[in-house]
Amino acid sequence: MLHKKELLLHLNILMDDMRTFFITFLFSFLSAILYAQGNSISYYDWVDKSAKYIDANKLDSAAYSLQQAMRLEPANSNNPMLFLNLGIIQRQLRLTNDAYVSFTAALSNSPEPVLVLHNRASLLCDLNRFDEAMDDYSAIIKIDKGNAEAYYRRGLLYLEANDKVNAENDFAKCEELDENDLFAKLSKALSLKLEDDWEGAEKIYTSIINSDIKKINAYYLNRAECYVNTAKYSLAAADLRTIESSESNNPYLYILRGRVRLNQYDKFAAKADFEKAKNLGYDADLANKWIEKTK
Repeated sequence: MLHKKELLLHLNILMDDMRTFFITFLFSFLSAILYAQGNSISYYDWVDKSAKYIDANKLDSAAYSLQQAMRLEPANSNNPMLFLNLGIIQRQLRLTNDAYVSFTAALSNSPEPVLVLHNRASLLCDLNRFDEAMDDYSAIIKIDKGNAEAYYRRGLLYLEANDKVNAENDFAKCEELDENDLFAKLSKALSLKLEDDWEGAEKIYTSIINSDIKKINAYYLNRAECYVNTAKYSLAAADLRTIESSESNNPYLYILRGRVRLNQYDKFAAKADFEKAKNLGYDADLANKWIEKTK
C-alpha cells in the first residue's frame, strides 16, 4: 500500500504548472467581460489590474484586485469565474483556507463546475481531507462520466483508504475510456508499481516523458522511483538532478536520493537526505527505518 507521501506524489501530477494556466484562463475571461460587460468599466478595470499583476507575479495585488471587483458588483454573473481564479491565486500564496472558501463560492452558478471541482479536490488532497476530495471527484464523474482524470485521482484516494477493489475499477475505467489518454497511462503505470513491476512502470513514464513537450517534475520523480527499485541508481540520480532545484521541498526526493547514496556507500550523505525528508514531513517511522540503515 502506498504511503500518503507517495500518494500525494501521484495526486499532484499536472498541478505544478497551474500559474501558466490561470494567467491564460484569466486573460481569456477578460475578453469575455469586454464583450459582454462593455459598460462595466470599473469592474473590468479591477479584473484587468489583476491580470497585469499576475503577469508581473504580484499575486497579493492580483488577489486584492479580484476581491475589489467582486465587492463593486457582488451580483455580477462573471463572479464565479473570478472566485475560481482568486482561489487558484490564494493556493499559490498558501492561503489554503481562503482558497477553499473561494473555490466553494465559485461553484455557485459556475459555467465550469468540473474545473472548479478539480481545483477544490486537489486542494483538499493537499490538506489531507481525502474523504471530501473523493466526494468532489465523484461529483465530477456524475457530471462528466468520461472524465478520465477524475477516475484516476479517485482511484488513488481509494488506495489511500485501503479499498483496492474500487481503486482498480477506477484505473480500469481510465483505460476503458481511452488507453492512449495520459491518465490511462498513469493508471497503468501505478497498477504495475502495485504489482512490483517497476520495469513495466518505468517504460510508461519514459514514454510519457519522451512524448510530452512540457516536462512535469512528477514524471521524473516517478521514473526515478522505478529506477531505484530496479537498481538503476545512476539513471535515478540523473532524473533526481533534473528536478532537485524545483523540488527542494519535496520529502520524497530526499528519500529516493538517500537510497541512491546508500547504494553508493555514502552513508553520511544518505543519512542527511533521510533526515531532511523527515524534517520536511515524511513519515517519521519510515524515515527512521532508512536512517537506521546508514549506521
